[in-house]
Amino acid sequence: MRLEPFCVLDLAYTSGFHYVSPFADDSGIGWGIGAGTASGDRLRGTVQWSNHPRGRSDGAMMPAARGVITTADGADVMFELTGRTVFVSRGSETVGRQLLMTLFESEDDSYRWLNDTVCMTEGRIDPVAMVMHMEVALCHPETD
Repeated sequence: MRLEPFCVLDLAYTSGFHYVSPFADDSGIGWGIGAGTASGDRLRGTVQWSNHPRGRSDGAMMPAARGVITTADGADVMFELTGRTVFVSRGSETVGRQLLMTLFESEDDSYRWLNDTVCMTEGRIDPVAMVMHMEVALCHPETD
């Protein structure tokens, strides 16, 4: 498989992030909404999104984010992010490392090619400011 840089997603929660852990361990479920930007040569625009992740008892989160990118040319490109966020200490701060699968879909002719792609996304989340920076790469199979 060959990875090709595709776009960058810069996202932030806009009304807080809610998390409940009603069980004996630290596992639970969260919800939040946000906004941001997508930037890249082939995809750029404004982003609206929501996340409904599950939390594991070891502190890792499993994002389940969906949203829409409204492109500069007026198209809607839907996206879905799933995978893992693992929190690690870096000196005196904690950073969330993200490894996600990303799917895009659109009915617009300019972006319809995304309906048959799979992307891998690597990013980081600041758990205090609740902002994310993610680099999205297109996955190209070596064989067709």
